[in-house]
Amino acid sequence: MNKLKEDVYKASKLILNSKNIVVMTGAGISVDSGVPTFQGTEGLWARFGKPKMNAYSDFLKNPNAWWDREINHQRSPYVLELRKAIENSKPNIGHKILYQLENRKIIKSVITQNIDGLHLEAGNKSICEIHGNRNYLRCVMCSKKIKFKAPLKAKPSKCKICNGLVKYDSVMFGEPIPKKILENARNLISGCDLIIAIGTSSTVRPAAGLSWIAKAEGSKIIEINTNDTKLTNECDVVIRGPATEILKEIYQEVS
Repeated sequence: MNKLKEDVYKASKLILNSKNIVVMTGAGISVDSGVPTFQGTEGLWARFGKPKMNAYSDFLKNPNAWWDREINHQRSPYVLELRKAIENSKPNIGHKILYQLENRKIIKSVITQNIDGLHLEAGNKSICEIHGNRNYLRCVMCSKKIKFKAPLKAKPSKCKICNGLVKYDSVMFGEPIPKKILENARNLISGCDLIIAIGTSSTVRPAAGLSWIAKAEGSKIIEINTNDTKLTNECDVVIRGPATEILKEIYQEVS
């Protein structure tokens, strides 16, 4: 038995012996859907440079000017590339397998850092999009969400419920994650006995911290990634390879 098959077997055995499994996904699971990663040698930040961390404060300073730039596509190259990729993306086999695992009650929930909405499109019901969903708008005051069809051709009006500012649901750099979203993520983690971290660098907090919280509370961790991460040394099973290929192998074992 080669190393990959041995690791897949260990992971599959751990999955079958667990009762409350939460999956944490990052950009790596959407690569096969054509959505680029942020980090890594081929990531957006490596090619375009790391963005400023004050996007949210810039938006609040002059939301009308921000929306004017957005509607007229006067954004940074990395934002334009990511936007186009998300608009053209569809769930890949990895997303579909996670839906099947939830549907068969093998996993309990998915917490994703991705803003592409592909887990929802694949059919997952118990899903926490901790960084929001690029296919929705959200009021910054009352958090009311409204689905829209991209691309927007006019800036959105203020919230009809509270007259608050409206922005994309995706969380900007420097923007606090909505309290209810964080509480939901923490509740999903509470009591889980296995975390499966897929395609995440485990560096962006507070999302990354959830795995450490679960570990401290007794959960085991499986990591599926092409590279070592800050979480690797905490994991019980580590599988190196593309997310979709590894998930196919695991699905065959647990089916």
